[in-house]
Amino acid sequence: MQFKDTFRTLILSATACLLAFSCITVDKSLGSQYVPEDHELHVQTASFRIPLELKRTDSLQGISSSYISIGAFRSDEFGVASFASGGNICPSSGNTLDLGKDPVIISTYLSLTLASTSTASSLASTSMIMDPSQEGITQNFHVYRLKKTIDTTTLYINSLTEEDYNHTPLNTSAATYFGGDSIKIYLDNALGAELLTATPEELDSLDLFIKKFKGIYVTCDPPMNGLNGGRLNLFSKGSSFVYLKYNFQPTWEEGLARKDTLVGFPFGYGYCLNTSSYGSGHLQTSEPLETLPVEGAGGVNPYVNILSLKDTIDNWIIEKGYDPTKVLIARATLVFPFELPENLDIVPYQYPPTLFPTHRTQVNDTTTAKYYYLFDDHNSTDNPLGYMNRSLLEYSCDLSTTIQQVINKKKSELNDTYNFWLYPLLTETNATYGTTSYYINNNSYYMGKINGPKAERYPELKIVYAILK
Repeated sequence: MQFKDTFRTLILSATACLLAFSCITVDKSLGSQYVPEDHELHVQTASFRIPLELKRTDSLQGISSSYISIGAFRSDEFGVASFASGGNICPSSGNTLDLGKDPVIISTYLSLTLASTSTASSLASTSMIMDPSQEGITQNFHVYRLKKTIDTTTLYINSLTEEDYNHTPLNTSAATYFGGDSIKIYLDNALGAELLTATPEELDSLDLFIKKFKGIYVTCDPPMNGLNGGRLNLFSKGSSFVYLKYNFQPTWEEGLARKDTLVGFPFGYGYCLNTSSYGSGHLQTSEPLETLPVEGAGGVNPYVNILSLKDTIDNWIIEKGYDPTKVLIARATLVFPFELPENLDIVPYQYPPTLFPTHRTQVNDTTTAKYYYLFDDHNSTDNPLGYMNRSLLEYSCDLSTTIQQVINKKKSELNDTYNFWLYPLLTETNATYGTTSYYINNNSYYMGKINGPKAERYPELKIVYAILK
């Protein structure tokens, strides 16, 4: 009993101590009287109208190691948007190809397999339509012979011209695609017979083979005049081949009868070139509008001339009497409101799930080639990344580092790489390492709208800032 009483006494004492400590008030202002006033940062907020224009992306990159983009759309507002893809015909890799003795072609065809989406990618679909009722519409595909190879000189969606391919189609009959998981397009056997003339040296050398046989270009007819709609199909580059079925004389034993075999030649080595053209160029304008369309891809998209935005911010700094070198940005958020259409069913099809600032800049220091990239701000913590918020009816994202640079630099120091387009982004997650990468989504097409500068709910730049003393 004496032990229990002692234990009870210890517990009560400990509880009393804890209660005593919990009643202590922490004075967070302690010592503040010794901090000079010019060392204190007073956080404030401000907002600005964003001077949005409407402009097409210039020379968007078309090289893709994943998708073969083929399709077309027609609409009253945007006109016709057409998507096609070119790829070198390549010898099979991994082992030496032997076409046998005295090969005779039986059939030649191109097989395209629709790509599949995965949980690792934010790509919502590999078959894009503008209305759910058009999922199974018919499309006519055509295959042409390229006169040039796809290489480092063909990087952009406008890199192939009318002179770069033979306009007599290779497909021997109409190739109609209904949106299924694959399509087989029979080609002129003259192509297959020509491929069978490849020497062992050419079959063993990618450069020699491509130089001799070039490649093919696949296009899609637009919807007929008066018919709006369409579909963009993303086929898997890694699962698409030109197949030759031919008969040959076996040579591994004497007296063997001739036999048939099938061999596949990959569509593109490493990558293909997706091209596209748009009828929406007439919509480009620097005038303030009430609504702004968003096509994505190489179409018209909301655009910000950075010098116009800097003028807006600089004028505010002058009015406030601030020293621009003392303005410290804690957060800069771009907000782009939108209004829902009457037909809510089209929102998942026509409105991009994300919109993020994208700029055109040099790929690296060793080349003059320029691609479109997301601003590095997408790596910042807790960045909303421009995802659509259907509750607030807005897209929002943070661009704090870039806006700080815009404030700190003189106008003469702000080159074209600071101008930006609002563009859908694509995320891909590496299942092995758990890392997520962000890219521009140049494989999708939209017909959505956001509010323009003249709208009641106009696009804004909202900043949280402090003034350094």
